[in-house]
Amino acid sequence: MTVRHEDIIIHFQSFHLLRQSHRVNRVWKGMWVAIVSEIWNHRNKVVFKGGVVDHKEIFYLTQLKNWLWLKYKRSTISFSFSDWNFLPLRCLQSLV
Repeated sequence: MTVRHEDIIIHFQSFHLLRQSHRVNRVWKGMWVAIVSEIWNHRNKVVFKGGVVDHKEIFYLTQLKNWLWLKYKRSTISFSFSDWNFLPLRCLQSLV
C-alpha cells in the first residue's frame, strides 16, 4: 500500500484502533502526527542540508516527541520514557 500526498486526510482518518476508547485513539492519532512530521523533518534534513537517512534517529525522535506531548497534555501520566519505549501498548491502555 502506498500513500500519496493527496491521500493524507484519508490516511489519518483510517489510523484508528478498533475496540479502543476515544482517549486511546486520540493518543494514537497524535502518534500518527508525530511519526509523519518526524519523517517529513528528517526528509528535509536529508534533501536540504545534506543529511543522511537514519531510521533509528527517526524512530527515537518520534518516540520522544510522543512521550513529551503526552507529558505536556496529561501531567498525570505515571509511566516513564523507558516504559513508553518498551511497553507502549500497556502505556496506552493505562490512559483509559
